[in-house]
This record gives sequence, C-alpha cells and structure tokens, in this order.
Amino acid sequence: MSIDTTSYYESLLASYTDTTTTTESATSLTSDDFITLLCTELEYQDPTEPVDNTQMVDQMTQYSQLEQLTEMNEKMDTLTDALDAQGISSGLDYLGKEVEADGYTINKDGDDVSSLYLTLDDDAAELVVNIYDTSGSIVDTQTFTGLEAGTVSFAWDGTDYNGDEADDGNYYVLATATDEDGDEVSCSTSTTGTVTGVSNSDDGVVLTLDDGRTVYLADVTYATQ
Repeated sequence: MSIDTTSYYESLLASYTDTTTTTESATSLTSDDFITLLCTELEYQDPTEPVDNTQMVDQMTQYSQLEQLTEMNEKMDTLTDALDAQGISSGLDYLGKEVEADGYTINKDGDDVSSLYLTLDDDAAELVVNIYDTSGSIVDTQTFTGLEAGTVSFAWDGTDYNGDEADDGNYYVLATATDEDGDEVSCSTSTTGTVTGVSNSDDGVVLTLDDGRTVYLADVTYATQ
C-alpha cells in the first residue's frame, strides 16, 4: 500500500493553514503549531514507511528547543520591563534638582538663553563655535583665540549673522578647537538645568529641564543634593 505524496503534503499544508488562520495574524511558528504539524504528519504518514524513532526524537527535540526559546523571550520581556521601571525610578530622584550633563543644546526664550560649558583638554590657539537651528542651518559663528585648557562658559546673545534676533526655540552648538600648529584640540560640551520631568526612551531615561531641553540620565555628571 502506498500513499500519494502530493496528497499527503497538500493535506499537511491545508491542516496547517486551517490552524494558523484561526489565530490572530500568526506570523511565526508557535509550540501549538508545531504539535499540530507533528500530529498531522503522524496521521498522514505512509503506514509502510512510518517515521522512525530517530526522526521522531529529532522533532521532539526541536519542539523542546522552541518551548525553551519562548520561555526565554518571556523572561527577557519581563526583565526589560523591570529595568525600564527601575530606570524611571532612578530618574525621579533628580526631579527638582539642578544637574550638569554632557550635551550641546541651548534654548532661547526671549532674552533668556541657556549657557553652555566648553571644556578644552589642552591650550587652544583658536576656538570656533557654530550655532545651528533645528533644521541644521548655521545661525551664527563665534571665534575665540588664546584659550587655556580647562572649562569656560559660553553664552550666546541670541542674534544671527546679521545681528537680528533669532527665533525662540532650541539650538545646537558645535565647537572645534585647534592649537598653534593647527592640530585639533579635544573640546567637549556640557549643559546645566533644573529637572522638571522624567520619561523613558529606546536610548535610556530622559530628563526634561526647566527650559524644555532634554538630557539622558546616563550623561549626567553632577547633580545638586
């Protein structure tokens, strides 16, 4: 006695299709799907050539691995949720505190413009500070000469190249420095502000400052007690 293999696979496919279409948009093979396929295979197998023990063990091993992966994914989701909650909880400790964090954003609100701090690793013969708006266009450029290594405060007057007052909003600062030989000098930027809000993102916990700017909790280098 023999069974038409074409009919066999058509039946197998039909059974699997009936199972998956009754679920909510199944896009991956679940453990239930695996059992359904295995039972269907046993039901439609050729009695004269049944599935041998080795093949059955291999399939059951695959099922066991699928179960373990599913359980692992569930545990990872739980761990991620716990870490997110822990991060938010840590961020809440900064509410109302003034923080200093790595960053390059300043905010203009009328005559009030955020201060930015520039740290030079070595003495700089020239320091060029470019100010960009949120569209990436340069609004103003300021140049300083003869600066010693260390941290200095940078304050923008809120005007553009033409001396006209710039629009209110956030701006970005990019500073580059060179020494007397024209070699680049490392220059980092940091900002300060009072934390008024805490949120979570794919990149980590975000602290919102009193002027609307945001910094990452991981970038905070100092906070008032």
